[in-house]
Parts: sequence; C-alpha cells; structure tokens
Amino acid sequence: MRTAHSNQFFWRPAKRAGQILIPSLFVIPSLLLFVYLLFETTKVSREKIRQQFAVDSAAFIQMGDYTNLLNRTAYVNGAFPYRIFKEAYECPPEKPMKKTNSDSEVCAYDMLYEAGAFPKYKNDVKGAEPKRLDPEAKWEIEFNPVRSEFATNPTSQQNKPVLDLITWDQGMYIYIEWGQAIGYYKFYSQVYTLLGSVEESQWTVFERLTENFNFFRKSYYLNANTQDCVDHPQTCGNDGLNSTGGFFANKLSRNKNFFMHYVLKMMFYAKVYVGGLQLYQLSKPNAPLDMTTMSPNGLFQLATVSDSVLDKLGTGLEVYQGWDPAPNYFNVPLGLLGKCKETSGRPCVHARIATQCPQLKSGNNCVWPAPTPKYQTRLYP
Repeated sequence: MRTAHSNQFFWRPAKRAGQILIPSLFVIPSLLLFVYLLFETTKVSREKIRQQFAVDSAAFIQMGDYTNLLNRTAYVNGAFPYRIFKEAYECPPEKPMKKTNSDSEVCAYDMLYEAGAFPKYKNDVKGAEPKRLDPEAKWEIEFNPVRSEFATNPTSQQNKPVLDLITWDQGMYIYIEWGQAIGYYKFYSQVYTLLGSVEESQWTVFERLTENFNFFRKSYYLNANTQDCVDHPQTCGNDGLNSTGGFFANKLSRNKNFFMHYVLKMMFYAKVYVGGLQLYQLSKPNAPLDMTTMSPNGLFQLATVSDSVLDKLGTGLEVYQGWDPAPNYFNVPLGLLGKCKETSGRPCVHARIATQCPQLKSGNNCVWPAPTPKYQTRLYP
C-alpha cells in the first residue's frame, strides 16, 4: 500500500532551458540572411520596375509625335479640302452654270472635282451638307481618277507639271466667264497654300522633336534617374533609341519615306466677252501660271508616308533599354547574370510601341488613300 510519501519517487524532468541556445545559433543567422536576401531582392525588383516604367513612359511620349503627325496629315490630305471646297462651291447655295451643248447645268464644285483639283468623300450627297465622318471607320476621301498619280499611295514624290484647274472641255462647253475663272484660281491657290503651310509647319515641328528623340531621352532621364544618365545626359536612352527595329532604324525622313507633292504650274480655260455676233470666245492665260513663284516647291497638294514605314509603326517599334543593377550585400554580379544581347550584355527592359489606325490589316495606312485621322498610340509589354 502506497502512502502519500511515495510521490517523492515519481520522475520529474530536469530543467533544460539552455538547450534552445544551440538551435538558435543556426536559426537566427539563417533568418537574418533571409531578411537580407528579401531586402536585396526587393531592391532589385523595385529598380527593375522603375526602369520598366521609365522606358514605357518615354516610348509612349515619343510615339505620340508620330501619332500627331499622321493624324494631322490625314486631315490636311482629305477632310480639310473636302469640307472647304464643298462649303464654298456646292449648289446650293451656289448657282449652277449652264452648258453650251445641252440644257443641263453643272455646279462649280462638281466641275473642279472632275478636273482633279481636290478630293471629296466617295459617298458625298449632292446638294447636302458635308457628311460627318466621325462614325466611319474608313474615310473614303479621294481624287477624281484623272489624278492617277494619287490613285494609290505614291512610292516617290509626284509633282504635277501642269494642272488644268478648268479643262479645255469645261471652258468650251460651260458658260464660265473669265473673271469667274480668275476667282476660282485665286481661291484654290489660297486654300492649298494655307494647307501647304500647315503641313510644312507640322513636319518642321515633328522633325525637330525626332531629330535626336529628345522627348524619349528627357522622359527616361527624369523617371529612371540612373547614374549613367546623370553623368552622361547627352547619351541617356541611347540603348532604347538605337535598338534594332527601334526609333532610329525607322526614322521618318523627307523625300525618303515622307513625301510632299506639289503642282508646278496651273492653267485654266474660260470665256471672254468680245461683243458682236461672236459674243464670247474661249481663252486661257498666255502661259501656264508658275506656282513656284509663290513657294519654291510649288503649290502643295498632298503629303504621304511610305507603306513600309507605316506597316512597321503599326506592328510596333522595339525598345531595349539597358541598366546597371546597384551592388548588393552578397556581392552577386547581377549585371553579368542578367545579360541582354540587345544592350551589349547589360540587363535590359523592353517595350514595343506602336501607332495604329483602324485599317491596321490594310498596312496601317490611314494617311493616303482614305485619309482617316484615327491613329492611336499603343504600348505592348
């Protein structure tokens, strides 16, 4: 029989509080290493994200110059002359002119279009206000087929030696007097001189902005803030701009892949009152009117961009920008481990930037023909 005193023989564990010391010698340093590793990884990830944002922002801003130029050129090529001449010469409010060989009549707007003086919307409604084209995916604005040089997108500069603003047939068979014809010539010259000045100004601004692609450089400099950019601001962003298939490789150049087309001389035919039995006789200027006296190039007609460049801009320009990771606690050479062949062996970030119009599948050409000012800048990862 056990008594109360027998409890003193029960086993009791000894005090071993110091035993946790040995595992802690391994766990705590490992935990500290993990914290350092997490910190260094986060630092590299943060820097890479900053570099990616900087390149995305710089590429998007620079491509905006292309988008603006293409959209504004599309307006100058099609919508502007279409609306200007339709509102100026459409019947009504203009009165139609009678023909000499029939009882029919012809409107000045139709007469000038048939002569190939300006483009108009394919589905234009005779006698109605200019059609709002915003809902249309494709603005089918085109010249009369007599201007065969503009039936498709020209592959070179197309200067017309002489444009008959009013053709011989029209002057012969339409009751149009000399003073009236002079008015058409003056208005036509003023409109296209203005359109030419607008396009020339647009191109000049674009050329300056893309001469060294400073928008890309400045945006990347401000957002990336790399030591290399601080030390050498004039070369900041060179990797991205010089990438194969990038901005410099697809630069727009006048008379190479960007063309402005002109009329060198103009002629028109009209009736002059002579009195007597023969009240009118057909007449014309003594010599074609020299349009190069107004501008060295002549009278502006159209601006176009080659299909190959437009197609590349629609697919996207490649941007590979190199950067140098900062030193880390473990002295791991991240710059050597993350080599990028596009940037001479440095780590890099990539962006593909495009400017696209609704007719992307048709070569991305919304400049001419069918000038549709709906280009949009699009960024791909």
